[in-house]
Amino acid sequence: MPLSKLQISRLLLVQEIRVLLGSPALWAMLIILAMLTGFSFIQAVDLFSQASRTALSYPELASGMNPLEGIFVPTFGAYYLVETLLLPFVIIRLVGQDKQNGALKLLLQLPLSPFSLNAIKLAALTVVWGLIMAPAFSVFVIWRWLGGAVYLPEILTLILGHTLYSLTISCIAMFAAAICDSLPSAAMICLAATLGSWVLDFAGANGGWLAIPAAWSLTTLLRQFENGLLSSPAVAAFCGLSLLFFISASILIHPGKKTAAKIKIIFPAAAAVLIVVAGIISTPGYIDVSDNLKHSFNPADARALRQMNKPLKITIHLSRQDSRLYDLEHEVLAKLRRDVPRLEIIFADTRLSGLFSGTEDDNYGLIEYEYNGRHEKSYSNSPEEILPLLHKLAGHRVKPDIMPDYAGHPLVADASATGWCFYLVMPLLFLLMACLIRRSGS
Repeated sequence: MPLSKLQISRLLLVQEIRVLLGSPALWAMLIILAMLTGFSFIQAVDLFSQASRTALSYPELASGMNPLEGIFVPTFGAYYLVETLLLPFVIIRLVGQDKQNGALKLLLQLPLSPFSLNAIKLAALTVVWGLIMAPAFSVFVIWRWLGGAVYLPEILTLILGHTLYSLTISCIAMFAAAICDSLPSAAMICLAATLGSWVLDFAGANGGWLAIPAAWSLTTLLRQFENGLLSSPAVAAFCGLSLLFFISASILIHPGKKTAAKIKIIFPAAAAVLIVVAGIISTPGYIDVSDNLKHSFNPADARALRQMNKPLKITIHLSRQDSRLYDLEHEVLAKLRRDVPRLEIIFADTRLSGLFSGTEDDNYGLIEYEYNGRHEKSYSNSPEEILPLLHKLAGHRVKPDIMPDYAGHPLVADASATGWCFYLVMPLLFLLMACLIRRSGS
């Protein structure tokens, strides 16, 4: 009796998991990840403790002690490095090996499409994802054992961000393996894409036309999750990129079709994905999951801003390199973009103005606000002064809701004694598992 497609898929999934677990590259990546995570965590705890001593002496500074920013994001920097530099090699080997040893031609004779075969490989990686997250879960447990605070919505959002980032990197790696005949060439293409995204993010930080594509780089999208902001545009961008590279890889990997025929299929599929992603981005949704609600105005202010149904025009007389613009962007403009339905931000020409320029403009530093024929201006970049101006322009009387002050979570702790867990126990455990699995498979 022939096997059904579901039964064949299950058998292939088990086989892909075995191949993945039998890969030396996976276990080498896990060992390096454990050590990097431990080092990052211990250093983060040390720096957080030094800042906490000052915060405990001066309670007004305690509100700045957030474990997400001080502990978990720096610790997950190890994951960012591994996901960017090492994970592609694992995926490329998983996909490219079938091309090199001829197994792909045999698999395509089964009643499964290339899309199904690649989906099975991603499913196998999802099963192994628990092993990859083991050092991170150890960090959460140890931090709680040390007495630290863990705010679950922030942690889940952080994990979601790295999961989506890893999914995108994996699909890029699958695409690279599909278009290259050798594994080293595929690795070079994948690293060029991931590191190119990082360079784009760095180059766009200084403004200019590069700031537009840099806003959608992989690093910038991941940073939103690290900051405790769950946004539908970021999720849609990650999923759209993943789907785009996954579809392209599944079409291009088929050896029995001509390149021209493959491209004819890719373009309509890519257009459909881009249209769906653009539709989601055009109607964005945001959830502030941060413990200190740093991405949100007071709820009363936010309700009043959402009622401004006419265009709000803000003209900024600041250069892109001015530190005041950075504060204005993070404290006011980013929040206004999420709350004001029709917002227009204009940067005035400041090339000949500023602190160290040849000629000083009298308007430099000025911020102008126009709404419904009314005009206000101010030199302040503080939301405490800007929000009353906006409410005045809209004719709103706003009484802020009573909200509890964020007290912060300062903690003086020493995590150096836990180094043996990351530097010895986990690497040995991963090494032992690798040896047992390879022995059982031989």
